Formats: sequence, structure tokens, C-alpha cells
Amino acid sequence: MGKSLDELASYFRPLAERLIKAAAAADIVVTIVSTGRTPAEQEDCLRRGTSWTRRSKHLAQPPENKSEAIDICPKELIGTKMWSPASGLWDTLGAIGKGLGLRWGGDWAAPKTDKPHFEYIHSVAI
Repeated sequence: MGKSLDELASYFRPLAERLIKAAAAADIVVTIVSTGRTPAEQEDCLRRGTSWTRRSKHLAQPPENKSEAIDICPKELIGTKMWSPASGLWDTLGAIGKGLGLRWGGDWAAPKTDKPHFEYIHSVAI
């Protein structure tokens, strides 16, 4: 699994960079856990129970064939059990990401919440 911002679609990368910068401004230093994935890596995530879909935005997405998702974790939670899902840091990160117009996995229905996950939302023309 990739951890490089270079794996993100050009229209998503600036938002991911703003998310990371805004987190730091809120005194939350994050580490990038995942950006792009190959289909084999996605299948491995499904087997391990760290993903629930074969249509992950971490996979290459048209039109650029790059990822439209990023998983991040506060550095202070790395090494804690399941990255301390009850920590208030996740709610702060979620609010930052949603304020940038991103979809946050922390809003997904339990038990499949995915607090480290942020993804691009395409605008729909009406």
C-alpha cells in the first residue's frame, strides 16, 4: 500500500494537503497510513477486515487512474489498540476533513466506521 501523496488524483491532493496542514494547526500531527492500493492490496485488506468494499476509493479511479482516498492517523495514537477509536482527536480530524468537503469514514454506520479514512466527493451537476 502506498503512502505517497503522489498517488493521489491531482484534484484531490490539494485537499489532502490542506487536511494534513489544518490538522497540524490544530496540534494534531498525523502520519499517512494509506493512499493508493493495487487490486491485490485491496483484496488483502478485505481478507484482514480493514476494508469492506471492492470499490475502494484507494484503488485507481478515473479519469486519472489515481487514488481519491487517504487514511491518516494522529502520530500519538500509533501503537495504541486499534488507534484509540474513542479518542477525541478523531472527531477533530473528522470535522476538519468535512469542513474541506471530504467524506469521512467516521460517519459510516457502526461497526464499519473508518475514522482514519477521508475521500474525495465528486460534485453532481443538476
